[in-house]
Amino acid sequence: MKNLLFIITILSIPIGIIFNLFDIVGGNIFLALGFLGVFVFYLIRVIKDFYSIAYKKIIVLKVMIILMSFCLFTKYLYHLFGDYPSLIIVPVFLLSSIIYLLTERRKQTKLSLVTILYLLLSIPLFGFEFNNSPRHYIPQSWYDRYGETSHYIVSFDFKFDYPETKLLNEKAFDLKEKQLYYDAIEVYEEARKLEPKNLSLLFELSEAYARTNELEIAVELLDKAIIVDSSYSEFYNNRGLLFYKLKKDEKAIIDYEKAIELDPNQPVYHANLALVYFYQDTFDKACEEIQIAESRGFNLSDSKILREFKDEQCN
Repeated sequence: MKNLLFIITILSIPIGIIFNLFDIVGGNIFLALGFLGVFVFYLIRVIKDFYSIAYKKIIVLKVMIILMSFCLFTKYLYHLFGDYPSLIIVPVFLLSSIIYLLTERRKQTKLSLVTILYLLLSIPLFGFEFNNSPRHYIPQSWYDRYGETSHYIVSFDFKFDYPETKLLNEKAFDLKEKQLYYDAIEVYEEARKLEPKNLSLLFELSEAYARTNELEIAVELLDKAIIVDSSYSEFYNNRGLLFYKLKKDEKAIIDYEKAIELDPNQPVYHANLALVYFYQDTFDKACEEIQIAESRGFNLSDSKILREFKDEQCN
């Protein structure tokens, strides 16, 4: 009976991953039960082995499996509180598991099975990408807070006071399109010396700074643009996106609502607002904004998170 329960626990983990790969409801439940089962099983084993001389040698690996159950749970279910502990736990587990597999002559079947499984589950933590892949060992948000975005940007017909400013703006824009963001910033800043309140420069420079991870500076630039002219909904939408990336959800909501007030027919604004409500667990409002976004023409297939949320939570 114990062996059967152990097998079911172990199988729950790959089943959960497969369910998530194919967007089948319940994948996270299987993962959570699997990791919890392994955690409890080896916690009991470590307590028993502590008083056994025969198993003192491999008790370190069992302790690491307990800790890895915690780390993998947080990584595969996208909980942030496991990021910093994983910096220490994952390397120690990798080292202890390799030593065990290469040097231990009397290997335990269950321990070997879990060790190999956890080694395989550790591979995606180091950059291997697939659908619903786990949080990486070094999460992207640590070095790229802006990330891939679905913000809404249009071409503005902003005027320039001097032809030199317009030429610099065009040069900087080309650099930004080539992802040479630091070079683009230098040119934009040079242009700002000529026209410090030019809306085009403030807007495009904000985007360039965001791409270099300087989100706070990007917000300040949009602040200045809004002071100059508060009639552009795109300014509020982009600033809302930056606040969202900075974990300032309340400010993001205020900006998205202002963008909607200025342009209620833009579906992306409603979709962005729905995303913030989703992460705040305000599901009723999220569903309402999704419905409005779709009625305005938003394609829900463009947002996997909102699509899955609607299927699971919205009637």
